[in-house]
Amino acid sequence: MTLEARHMEGMEGATATIDDAVTSTVYMVDYQPTDGGEVVRNHKWLTEEELGQE
Repeated sequence: MTLEARHMEGMEGATATIDDAVTSTVYMVDYQPTDGGEVVRNHKWLTEEELGQE
């Protein structure tokens, strides 16, 4: 499959293989790195289980 993602450099048009898939609710997050770097927007899709981890 060919990726259509554009949120990170080099992703759009890259070749990808899906190893596994599940039906779940996911969330895209924005965050401010603790090192004071730039805010990262729509970085990763997190599942309900990952949001509950510390």
